[in-house]
Amino acid sequence: MQTTRHVRLSRAGHDVDMKWRERAVTPERAVRGIRHGERVFVGSACATPRTLLRALEAQDPPPAGVHLVHFLTDGAILDRDGRARSSFRHCAFYLGRDMLQLSLSDGVDYVPMSLSEVPRLLESRRLTFDVALVQVSPPDAAGMCSLGVSVDITRAALLSARRVIAEINPAMPRTGPQTEVPLDRFDQIVTVDDPIIEYLHEPLGQTAEQIARYVARIIEDGATLQIGLGRVPNEMLRFLGERRDLGIHSDVITEPLVDLVERGIVTGARKGLHQGRIVASMAMGTRRLYDLLDGNPDVIFYPIEYVSDPAIIAANRAMVSVTQAFAIDLTGQVCSDTRDGALYGGVASQPEFHRGAIRSPGGKAIICLASTAADGSSAIRLALRPGEAVTIPRADVHYVVTEYGTAYLFGRSLAERAVALIEIAHP
Repeated sequence: MQTTRHVRLSRAGHDVDMKWRERAVTPERAVRGIRHGERVFVGSACATPRTLLRALEAQDPPPAGVHLVHFLTDGAILDRDGRARSSFRHCAFYLGRDMLQLSLSDGVDYVPMSLSEVPRLLESRRLTFDVALVQVSPPDAAGMCSLGVSVDITRAALLSARRVIAEINPAMPRTGPQTEVPLDRFDQIVTVDDPIIEYLHEPLGQTAEQIARYVARIIEDGATLQIGLGRVPNEMLRFLGERRDLGIHSDVITEPLVDLVERGIVTGARKGLHQGRIVASMAMGTRRLYDLLDGNPDVIFYPIEYVSDPAIIAANRAMVSVTQAFAIDLTGQVCSDTRDGALYGGVASQPEFHRGAIRSPGGKAIICLASTAADGSSAIRLALRPGEAVTIPRADVHYVVTEYGTAYLFGRSLAERAVALIEIAHP
């Protein structure tokens, strides 16, 4: 019986190898198939398919009228002086460092929408992709590849695209059955052997550290956390060393999580949903984080439309959402995608996690921001400035934290809100 099973597995592995070889091409050949005017999805964040992107950028001349659409790319498009350059127009749901540089030359269109709504946009065919460029793990014996550290909107995009070109990278961790894509879905395959992109937040100053400490004080034992990409929420994780049985249900997980797991602080024992498991949709860190994820049954990734569903979020006990903002008016309206008068970051999954935390039993929705902007003006304003969009409406705002303390706005009148916010503003 064991011999028969071994033969079947060997045959399956042989079939997978054959399919891989049949689709294998060079990066240059793969991107030559991208034609004039096509809309191309680019895989996200630390799973950005850098080899394919650079081959596409290196074409001379580049195909005209091509639009690259993506959630977040970071450091994938660089020239010799370290500045971002691109021959194509970009359409982004979130503005990372390279897109912020490109936007200065008017090469980027920003789409302000929640990431969890992107799959619905694709289902409606209001947004279509001719080609998807992704990076995945090698296939298992059954021919299934994992999207690894970036499931987010990538799964929906590659399933809807007419053609899919994949980088297969043995460095990509496997992150659960919900991340798997059959090898048959890929029209062409480029084999790479590069380190997965690593990402660490830059060290923060005294103001940000004080905000992080205040936020940490609000978090209780047994809470389930969503952190996001903000620097202050990630710094806050370092001040949770005395907590017990924390859980994680987050759109993104980052490097500081590793210490909390290794010290037994994150156990997920009281979550209520996916108890004992870390749930996320993408990861941004170093190899240390990626090794923690690889094949770990206690960490499971899902597409963003599941992870960011407010009903799913609310099913977690004592859910805590931490959103980093850049401005708030005296009534409580929050802006988190415009900084110093320019677009910065994006909506991402902030509204869904904020609302889900509010609905969670014992949940807390926290807004954190520095009391002053880079130009020295107050970030707590009589009114938001022109161009500063409301990402969290005032009716949903509960906790607001600055380096001067914490204000609680929910259920308070406009006058009471103004007084509470002035108390945590810069003197």
